[in-house]
Amino acid sequence: AKLGARAGRISRVLKILRFLPFLMNSESQDSKKVKIAKVISNQLTNGLSTRVAFLTICIVIVMPMFTMFTYPEEDESMGAWTELLALNADSYYEAWASGNATLANVRRSRLFSELTRLKDFYADVSYGPFNAKFGESLDSGVFEARPDILDLSGVTGWTFSDPSRKSSSRVVTQGRMRAYFDLTVPKQQEAASSMGLICFIIIVMCCFGLVMSSSISVIALQPLERMLSVVRERCTQIFKYTSNLKDDSSSGSDEESEYDDMEHDSEFVLLEKVVSKLAAIADLSATNQEPEVKADMNENEIMQLSWMQGAQVPAVNAGRASVAPKNFGKGGLEASETDHRPPRGLNALNSMPVAVMEALDTAHFNSLDLTKEVRCSVAAYLITDTSTQWSTWARSNVPQAQLLAFVVQMESNYTGNPFHNFAHAIDVEYMVYRYMDLIGAEQFLSETTQFSLLISAIGHDVGHTGVNNQYLIETSNELAVRYNDHSPLENMHCARLFQIISTPDTNVFSQIEKDLYKEMRKGMIDAILHTDVTKHNEMIKELGMLYQMNSETFDSLCPETAITSNTHISLISGMLLHGADVSNPVKPWSLCRRLAYLCMDEFFAQGDLEKAAGIPVQMLNDREKVNRPNAQIGFIEFFIAPMVMEMVHLFPPLHSLAEYLDENIRNWLEVWQQETNPAPDAVAKVAARVRKVADNMNLLAKTAQEHQSQFGE
Repeated sequence: AKLGARAGRISRVLKILRFLPFLMNSESQDSKKVKIAKVISNQLTNGLSTRVAFLTICIVIVMPMFTMFTYPEEDESMGAWTELLALNADSYYEAWASGNATLANVRRSRLFSELTRLKDFYADVSYGPFNAKFGESLDSGVFEARPDILDLSGVTGWTFSDPSRKSSSRVVTQGRMRAYFDLTVPKQQEAASSMGLICFIIIVMCCFGLVMSSSISVIALQPLERMLSVVRERCTQIFKYTSNLKDDSSSGSDEESEYDDMEHDSEFVLLEKVVSKLAAIADLSATNQEPEVKADMNENEIMQLSWMQGAQVPAVNAGRASVAPKNFGKGGLEASETDHRPPRGLNALNSMPVAVMEALDTAHFNSLDLTKEVRCSVAAYLITDTSTQWSTWARSNVPQAQLLAFVVQMESNYTGNPFHNFAHAIDVEYMVYRYMDLIGAEQFLSETTQFSLLISAIGHDVGHTGVNNQYLIETSNELAVRYNDHSPLENMHCARLFQIISTPDTNVFSQIEKDLYKEMRKGMIDAILHTDVTKHNEMIKELGMLYQMNSETFDSLCPETAITSNTHISLISGMLLHGADVSNPVKPWSLCRRLAYLCMDEFFAQGDLEKAAGIPVQMLNDREKVNRPNAQIGFIEFFIAPMVMEMVHLFPPLHSLAEYLDENIRNWLEVWQQETNPAPDAVAKVAARVRKVADNMNLLAKTAQEHQSQFGE
């Protein structure tokens, strides 16, 4: 028992190793990191030591009981009897060799008498002799019988017989005698004992294994299982895009995981995925999404960054008068009094050349060169196109006369700005239409949401004054005062849009239930307000987080399983409208260049107003300082490329955006070099930036095409 107890503590001796110098350093460095593991390890060591001791004691005590059947192997009586017979045989041999027949007969009789005693000695046991021979051992070790000297074959009455299995007999040789013993019964008992011992050990080990398993389960597995259950539960929540992107009003059914294969993954695999996701999210949260000013940036690039971050020019005259741009009515909210009745004969297909119809199915649609009538027809057609899902709903719920009147009235409320005009509104509507078609928006956006997005696109810049929010805030314009400097233009666009809709003749929501209208109105306002460039970086971060949390789903072209809550729908709706609003750089080069120059013309016109008013000229607005191609390179690098990156990540069918962006930024580099003839070192710096963006877009497009090829229909 003492030996068993000591044997059970052998595992504890290994703890001495921890005092070795190299192990002590390692332990001291990691001790704070493995506290829980160390506690579990100590508990396992104690439990294993106790149970190993118990097992050892059982084996030490029980095993000798099974060895009692091996006693005949250790029985010295067989050797003693054979030795006694050998002494008598030697005496007979001496008498025989001396020729004394009388003495030889006497000693022969004595030998036979001892043989009789030998048979009687083993008569009551299960083993005994069955034969004896007289002879001599040769030098080779072989025993040679000598029946010619003494023949013992005549001895009869043996209790035992020669066993059939030679392994059951035992031969004992002493001097001139060899005795044969039958151990059949002891051998059988020994075999049975061995079988019993094996069975006993198996039973003990099984019981010990169950006890050990139970102990390990209690000490380690149950706490680990509880922890991993929490991991699985948290995985489900995390993969559902958790707290800040989950709609508070989601029903219980929304809690169902979009990752059906989670049931087939181990908790450790899930934990690895979660850690990867959380690392990506942490990186998104920690990374400053706003581009930072670098030491080697020139004045134009710094201007671009400041414009994208919504920087305001310091006020120089707090008491100055508000400077109103051309075509800017009082308060900016008065709708045009133009007759909003559609021209006679106007319908969704009226005045639409075949070329325009065909262009709507490509990336080459150009709204700039269309007449007013064709633009109005295009605006109505995109909403009622029978090839789309939302058109059925629109045809059933929106009277055509009111839709056409609405479009005409919207056209009359847009001003003649170089860029922010009705042609831009139609272009944005077309891009929203195209985006929704490419990504299969009907999978996750309702018909009403798609319809309201197209209406929002038409009205997202209605009444635009040709100046930006910073100008309105800087000049203390009435709009800036009214909306407390928070997106005054976008708020005005929303107000003007719904002011037009409130008129019965142009109310495209007149046949819609009140609750549904309130929901659609809320989504439209949210989407339009997110066209403010100051909300751009926040949107990029949210889109990146949505993709990181559901990358497998979006890569496999199953966005409907990830876009499940109102928050998701609002985010994607904002992305579609904002992405369409700034889509100039992702169009074919001819359109891209033309639109970019129109936009810069509008910026320069604002700069002229600022100079005339004696206020600081804002970034990108000074026609004497800003280089157009270089400004476009910075705009694409810092503003558009991150947006396209997230849009294509979420929706691989939009890979053409990356392809056009790759082409256009390279073209802008060539134009910049041709127009300015810059120094070689400046060319090298800008070319390196362009190459980085172009390579990223090229890789993005290829990856998206692979996903579309693998998972697309």
